[in-house]
Amino acid sequence: MIFRSSRVTWFGTPKLDKRPGQGRTLREMLEPLKNVRVWRFSLYYVIVFGAYVALAAWLPKYYVDVFKLELHDAALLTALFIFPASLLRPVGGALADKYGARQLTYLTFLVMMTATLPLGLISSNTLGLWGFTALLVMVGVAMGVGKASVFKYIPEYFPKDVGAVGGLVGALGALGGFFLPPLFAYVKTWTGAPQSVFFILFLLTLASMSWLHATVITIRGIRSNTVMLENQ
Repeated sequence: MIFRSSRVTWFGTPKLDKRPGQGRTLREMLEPLKNVRVWRFSLYYVIVFGAYVALAAWLPKYYVDVFKLELHDAALLTALFIFPASLLRPVGGALADKYGARQLTYLTFLVMMTATLPLGLISSNTLGLWGFTALLVMVGVAMGVGKASVFKYIPEYFPKDVGAVGGLVGALGALGGFFLPPLFAYVKTWTGAPQSVFFILFLLTLASMSWLHATVITIRGIRSNTVMLENQ
């Protein structure tokens, strides 16, 4: 009986987890911060996660102030943005596995720019309540998918530091949720236009898209030169 119990324990006990970061100092785990890619991925995550957190807190009051809605109605409409931005991350993960992080991140930024440009330039009342909300849902869908596509980069570029780099990118990206609301408030006060907060988001997305595209062009140029040298 004891022997049978030992066999059950032997085969039923999970294997020891592999922890690459075990025994490493804090300084060693922060070492990836010297790599510009970590900061690039963090900026991407500010767009898809930090801005999501900021908008989730900002939107109820926006609906109340601009569209004169009751708070409970504003909260329900805000949920139409929150749900896809939260629940579509697994879908984004599956798409990133199939099509790759770069292609999906490109698409994420393109959809966000397409939606935030009219949100930022046109009065929300001119767009109308449902037109405004429809564009906002587009932003939420893109953010939900983009959260996964950004993290798909990490094991591809930092296979030995997935935990450390993932934590750094997540932390730095989440700081956007802390810093963006005060920035939104300042820009709104400065311009007098409530929709200006979305133009800020458009500019941040444009900056991220430009950095991504410049990186892709650089990588392709390096690969092209390498092929030329090999053929000489």
